[in-house]
Amino acid sequence: MIRFSVDPNYAGKNLPGWFMVASYLQKSIGQRVKFIPYKDFDEARNAVLSGEIDIVYANPFDWVFFMNEIGFLPIARPRNHFDEVIICSKKYKSYLELTKPINIISAHKKTFVHMVGLFLLEKAEIDLDSCKFNFSGSYQSVIKNVLQSEYDIGFVLSEVYEKSSVIIKNQLNILDVSNDGFVFHAFCISPRLIELQKSITESILNFNSKLLDDIGFEGFETISEDEIFTISSLANEYIGSLNREAS
Repeated sequence: MIRFSVDPNYAGKNLPGWFMVASYLQKSIGQRVKFIPYKDFDEARNAVLSGEIDIVYANPFDWVFFMNEIGFLPIARPRNHFDEVIICSKKYKSYLELTKPINIISAHKKTFVHMVGLFLLEKAEIDLDSCKFNFSGSYQSVIKNVLQSEYDIGFVLSEVYEKSSVIIKNQLNILDVSNDGFVFHAFCISPRLIELQKSITESILNFNSKLLDDIGFEGFETISEDEIFTISSLANEYIGSLNREAS
C-alpha cells in the first residue's frame, strides 16, 4: 500500500478533493493508495520522517528537508502557482505605527512563510531583536489571532488570505506582501517508489480538469534542476541559521 498526505494547510480545505487524488493515483498506477491527512506541521513532518508516508504534497521548506534528510524526490509542482507571504494586522496600518516590542504570530518557525516574513521585516528595517514571536500551528489560526488583536502582526500564506471571506479581509490591514514568484509546494516521493517515479509523475501531470478544480489548481508540471537548486540553497541557509540558533 502507498500512503499519501498533503501539507496540513491543504488538509484543512478541499479535503474531498485530496481523497479523490488518492483514488485517481490508485487507478492510474495500479496500486492501492491511502490518503492520510494531518492537522499540524510537526505531526505531518514526523509522519514523513518516520517512514509512514510515501507520497506527499509538501511546502517548500519541507520538501527540501525531506530531500536532504531521507532522500525524497520532488517530482511535480503546481503550474503558475507560487507561495507568497502577507504581513497583516488588525491594529496597525503601516510599519511606522508599530511600537516595541512587536508581538508577531506565525504558523511555524520551520516554514518558508516565516523565513520570508523575516526577510520582509529586515527589508523594512525592522529590528528583529525588538520582535517577540509566537507560533500557532496553522495560517488560519494566525488570522484568527490577529483578528482578536492578540498580536500586532501576523505572517500568512497569501493563498490562505486570498481565500478568506470578504468579512475577514475587510478587518485586516496589509502591511507588506512578497512578490518573489519562485517558491512553491511540490509533490515528492519516497526513494522506495523510485521505480514508479515515471508513472506517478505522468499521473500527476495528467490530472483531469474536475480533479484540478476540486483541489484548486490549474495543473502541474515537472520541476527543473535549477529550481531545486535555488530553493534548496535558500532553505538550507535558513535551516543552518535555525541550527546555529538552537546550539
